[in-house]
Amino acid sequence: MDIGIIAKRYAKSLFAFATENHDEQAVYQAMLTLVNSYQKVAQLHPTLLNPVLTSEKREAILLAASVGKGEKAPVSLSRFVQLVVSHRRVEIMPFIAQSFIQIYRKGQKMVSGRLIVPAAISADTADHLRKIIEQKVGSPINFEFEVEENPDILGGFILEYDTYRLDASLRTQFNHLRRELR
Repeated sequence: MDIGIIAKRYAKSLFAFATENHDEQAVYQAMLTLVNSYQKVAQLHPTLLNPVLTSEKREAILLAASVGKGEKAPVSLSRFVQLVVSHRRVEIMPFIAQSFIQIYRKGQKMVSGRLIVPAAISADTADHLRKIIEQKVGSPINFEFEVEENPDILGGFILEYDTYRLDASLRTQFNHLRRELR
């Protein structure tokens, strides 16, 4: 069975369950946090797959990775994590989280954007770029926009929104030049 299909089915079920319980917004935030945790903590996935861990420990780790310190996980998410762990689907949890985020954004007519720059930029510049993208997207939508600093791009910027990516970084331009000179 294809992991993507299974993950999407679980994500649809979670979305329906969260909608019934009127906490889909909280579950969405928890899924964003979980995806971020998987990206930042390399040992999270291998730890969850450790056969020595009990089901309760797996549930606790997943819930802790899904919410911030001192916050309580939404009821829908807690019940869903129990289901995922009991059905032994912990290994596809990152894919379920990504699928849920896509389903939620599509349902809310939401587009996300990200600007990656080598150094901090002013709030005015970020707002100006946000407005340009909102005009480009057009229809009345919810738009999430974040600015990320990454000195590895050397200069320029990388702009991502919806399914588009504009890479105007010096690192990419140097790589193109290096390939042409070979």
